[in-house]
Amino acid sequence: MLTPLLSRHDGLGRGFTAQGPYVYVPVDGTSLTLPAARKKPKAKGFGPVGTTRAKARGLEVVSAIVVNDKGVALGPSGQHMWARKAVRKKPAASRALEDKETRHWLDVMEQVLRAREAAGYEGRPWFQLDRGGDCRDILHWAVMTDGWMTVRAAQDRCVDWPLEGKLWQVVEAQKPLGRYKLPVPAGPKRTAREATMQVRATALVLPLKHGWTKKLLPVEVFAVQAVEISPVPANEQPIEWMLLTTHPVHDFTDACRVLHAYAQRWRLEEVHKCWKSVCKVEESNLESAASFTRWATLLFSVALRIERLKRLAREAPEAPADVELSRWEIRALLFRHDANGYRSDATPTIGQAVLWIARLGGYSKSSGGPPGSIVLGRGLEKLAVITEDLQRIHELGLKM
Repeated sequence: MLTPLLSRHDGLGRGFTAQGPYVYVPVDGTSLTLPAARKKPKAKGFGPVGTTRAKARGLEVVSAIVVNDKGVALGPSGQHMWARKAVRKKPAASRALEDKETRHWLDVMEQVLRAREAAGYEGRPWFQLDRGGDCRDILHWAVMTDGWMTVRAAQDRCVDWPLEGKLWQVVEAQKPLGRYKLPVPAGPKRTAREATMQVRATALVLPLKHGWTKKLLPVEVFAVQAVEISPVPANEQPIEWMLLTTHPVHDFTDACRVLHAYAQRWRLEEVHKCWKSVCKVEESNLESAASFTRWATLLFSVALRIERLKRLAREAPEAPADVELSRWEIRALLFRHDANGYRSDATPTIGQAVLWIARLGGYSKSSGGPPGSIVLGRGLEKLAVITEDLQRIHELGLKM
């Protein structure tokens, strides 16, 4: 029943059908821990994940998706899975690029550029990376490509210009550009509130040293810092982002555009979470890494579709349901809602259709909040069965 669950945007490059001068491309890594890979001696092609003490085995993954300005996923654009080697003989700074895992991040971003070219999209991909992407090789690549890149700073780098010093020191020496309000949702270690964020930005020259040859290679980027200046609840740290970007930043509007773009990176984290918690990708019993990779790639498209439906219903609820659902899926939903509905040519809104799917998965008004990934995943499974039955009845020419 997997095929009906797959997104209509499951092919690389389909997300680049979006119009506009650029699209956001979140890039992030995660680990897939597979108990079967550890327990079964015949399992081949897997490597260690997590801590050495845990002795877990599985694969490392870097994924990229295309996201629009509203945070709605438009399609996958790159992915690579690999088995980590058990022993690292040299520190990362002294290894050549081909011996570092950084190359996998670069490979995925090159996949994105090829997908854009194949789709004929003339705008720019704007890559959004978390701290794991703050390394010399990625920054060098970013200034050479025709796309933009924003990465959250992971280290207090040396700066040559406009002042000599460390990154935080140089940025905090700049005059604030402005402030904005940030709604902060409640979390395990976070109190819900409306934070007042103060923004600074500046152009920078970073004297990056090649760890292998020791040669200095200066890189010109922009830094954008957003810091919470409103009162912070007890035992919590102020929210702060320090971003390095190749997107030009000349004023407060540009800085806010960079901050908004980086916020779309969370959409990929949600897909990875759905991939694991809803699609259960880590519960596979496949004993071959090659077979598992093919299966996991299919499930990634399912997870992406679930998250796309969730965001569409929240950001564009009045859009017609056929922006994502097939005609037969819509007829199945109408039939489930009204026994004669499958004969209708009516097209409900995507908001209404997603609500019906969620109800198939056990959602009710008492659930609290809009439908989430779990009920949508369950609902899509049931919808696939109803859709297949309706199509079969139609093909056989049976009356209902």
